[in-house]
Amino acid sequence: MIESLNKPKSQDLSNFYLITIVCGAVTISLITLIAVDCLPVGLRQPGSPVLQSAAIIGSMLLILSFLAILAKRFGKSGKSGFKAHVWLANIGFILIIAHSGLAVLSIPGILLILLLIIAVLGIYGRLVLSRKMENTFGTKRTGFSVPDETIRNELKHLIAYKQRLLKDIDPSANEAFFSIQAKNWIKTPILAFRYNHAVGKEAGLLETRKSVPFIQAYYRSIHRLLSIAFLLGLIIHIVTTIFFAGYVAEDRHIYWWHITKWGS
Repeated sequence: MIESLNKPKSQDLSNFYLITIVCGAVTISLITLIAVDCLPVGLRQPGSPVLQSAAIIGSMLLILSFLAILAKRFGKSGKSGFKAHVWLANIGFILIIAHSGLAVLSIPGILLILLLIIAVLGIYGRLVLSRKMENTFGTKRTGFSVPDETIRNELKHLIAYKQRLLKDIDPSANEAFFSIQAKNWIKTPILAFRYNHAVGKEAGLLETRKSVPFIQAYYRSIHRLLSIAFLLGLIIHIVTTIFFAGYVAEDRHIYWWHITKWGS
């Protein structure tokens, strides 16, 4: 007991360090763009060995950053996952910017725009929305109001239903603090779906989302959907440039180094 109390806790990334990392990433990206522009024409094309290697490494880092933020869903430390997410995402961002040359007026440019929106949303969520969330929990009177008898009865049956499901999902867990994790989706997917559905129904009865502004209520859903869209678009971009280079290039010369070098 004493050892657990004395054990140092993992510190979260402060807003100051977050802003410093982001500003550093933006500055390095701009310097990189200037440096790339000074390279010979053959080397500053997105498909050149240097810039395509940057794209490969950057893409891997962005995927790893997506997985890092899911650490909490696997029972790992959310704070450590967030730190890894920030560092991996910013380094990946620099490499992707270098690869793209900020060419937003193209089909791959849609991915770049998505990435920029996701980054801005993430920064906004951490620096602005998190503070609004704190104020909401501290001042929202509707959160402490007593619902009418009909809703109370529905909530009573719903909580009892969640507790029954939880006995099969995780008998040691407390319904008041439990949330579905990735391991639950893997071990008991049907029960996890039912429990998640019950949580959503409970939120609907309490009207938690209606009592806050739209961006505050749906921020996570929007951020998650845009991230998934970016990852799917990234996979499509990688597959098409590697296996359908002729279609991507149209009537232009195919200069990607992995094709010209390997004679594909």
